Amino acid sequence: MAKDECKDDPKNIGVWIPILQNYGPALLVECQNAIDLSKILVKKWLKKYMFKEEGDKAEKIAIDISNILSDHNKFKSHGRHIGIKKARKYGLKIQSLEDDQTFQDLVLSVFHATTHTFSATAASKIIENHLGNAFIKQSRQIIIPTTQMPIPAIPKKKQ
Repeated sequence: MAKDECKDDPKNIGVWIPILQNYGPALLVECQNAIDLSKILVKKWLKKYMFKEEGDKAEKIAIDISNILSDHNKFKSHGRHIGIKKARKYGLKIQSLEDDQTFQDLVLSVFHATTHTFSATAASKIIENHLGNAFIKQSRQIIIPTTQMPIPAIPKKKQ
């Protein structure tokens, strides 16, 4: 963007220099590597797991879906929600939790337990396996004591 804007109007260099000074030259390469790795992993996992029954078509389906999901122009953010209808439209095989009440209850129980754990403790990441082994990352909370000036009472008007 900076290159294009400065090529179109060299006066824009003054605006871009302070911004670009905050980033090292390797940042663009690192970002592109992260995008490429993500696409490779998504394609590999889709082909190996979700579309393993598709045979020769699995590779193309996985490539198409990984391209859709990595399109920043479409989603603008990694954390953007993709609804079930849209995910199915993209070709993903989706099962709705509501189709299996027992499974939904189990998933929601884990969700609620972790939500409570994150809100009531210093835990910031939990990884647990089926054998009961767990990794729990804890973040330090820094509490800065402050004093607040008391709000003066507003005198009541006499009636």
